[in-house]
Amino acid sequence: MKSQGYKQSNADYNLFIKDNSCGGMTILIAYVNDILITGDDTNKIQNLSKNLLQEFHIKSLGRLRYFLGIEVTHSKEGIFISQHKYTVDLL
Repeated sequence: MKSQGYKQSNADYNLFIKDNSCGGMTILIAYVNDILITGDDTNKIQNLSKNLLQEFHIKSLGRLRYFLGIEVTHSKEGIFISQHKYTVDLL
């Protein structure tokens, strides 16, 4: 990640950030075998995904729906997160 210009966060070593020239950023979070990529530039996200696919044996699962036990729902009102399944399993 560092060779591609990403900086590792001092607060969380699983978090890598690359500032874009237009003031935005691309973010990668990796935890064990789960990777989340986000940012404000779709092309930069796709380029990072392509580079990772060439270097590692990974697959894209498409739009985020579940990450580290957190359910993610997308709607026109925004993005919503929940741990409903985790709560039900506790009961």
